Amino acid sequence: MLDIIKDVVVMVTGTNIKPFDNNHKECEATWIPRLREIGFRVIVAVGNPEIDARGKKTLDDFTNYFEFIDEDTIKFNTFDKKPGLFDKSINLPAKWVLEETNYKYYFRIDSDSFVAPFRFYYMLKDNFRDFPDLDYLGCCHPWLGWNPHNVHRQLICREGHFAAGCGYMVSRRAMKIALDKMKIVQPNEFEADDWVLGRAMWESGIPLLHDSRIFFQSKHKEVIQDTMNIGNPDIGDMKSHLAIQHYMNGHMENAKIRLKW
Repeated sequence: MLDIIKDVVVMVTGTNIKPFDNNHKECEATWIPRLREIGFRVIVAVGNPEIDARGKKTLDDFTNYFEFIDEDTIKFNTFDKKPGLFDKSINLPAKWVLEETNYKYYFRIDSDSFVAPFRFYYMLKDNFRDFPDLDYLGCCHPWLGWNPHNVHRQLICREGHFAAGCGYMVSRRAMKIALDKMKIVQPNEFEADDWVLGRAMWESGIPLLHDSRIFFQSKHKEVIQDTMNIGNPDIGDMKSHLAIQHYMNGHMENAKIRLKW
């Protein structure tokens, strides 16, 4: 029987680079403590600022690929800039989860995403109840025209559709397949972990469970056209269904206040 609290590890992809380090610090000052109070293990993942474009990795780089800076911060031995996103977000976290832990699921959350902790918990509870063999969860990109104000879930396995990097979850089975199947085809894919993971998933026949309670845009940054002219749902609304919302950096404290924590 799955224990959601104990079997899901959450990592927030951060950086040491200023001013972008403010993003994960904002998460740590708002929703991360609340999620930990529920019982989740939440870790901030950063890269190694000492790594530059020095060329090929050595055997030592592969052996000592992670280090805990403190109890809640893991440093992966990769670039701390955008070329390290693939390693920081999925490649090395999956390797760490499989080799060093017994967690059954890895949930990756972008540092400019805001989480409503109890909605997050109940979203997972709903999905594990209804999809007990769940391997891959997130908000489908590209968006398929659903009304974002309504809760919508759908299994999708088609070329070009993947879980947006604002927040996605993979099982141990999916991580094993991902580590075997993920490949960097173009240099810019080092900055597109969600796309590289998604491609490995659809090519392997692993469906994405799209859940609209994870949303990859906000009123602070719109990335899809509002053709229905209905506006974006707001995670800070007490009546909102959203569990994770992207592009909330600089606005997390306000969302926390409106949620009356």
